[in-house]
Amino acid sequence: MKNIVASVIALIVIVFVVAISPWVTVSFAGDKVTAAFEKENRNVQDGCGLDCKDCGVQYTEKVLFGRNVQIEYACGLIPSDSPEYHQRKTLFVSFLGTVH
Repeated sequence: MKNIVASVIALIVIVFVVAISPWVTVSFAGDKVTAAFEKENRNVQDGCGLDCKDCGVQYTEKVLFGRNVQIEYACGLIPSDSPEYHQRKTLFVSFLGTVH
């Protein structure tokens, strides 16, 4: 009986730690999203990029089991590097470090 109680308590602690995932920091999530976005658009001619003024990670939000990250980017040939031509996308970085 003591083993069952100890196992249940250990499981609850593990689920709690994974749910708050303290290792998914702002910089960790931002780096993961930036790398995934750049990899996705690496071989696309006139694709999307984060190398424009005010582009990149805009904000992050801590959620259960990871972090939501919003990025701003520009796609294709645009007449000027103006925010009205930029797009935004929100991606989720899981506690495992995967981007969705």
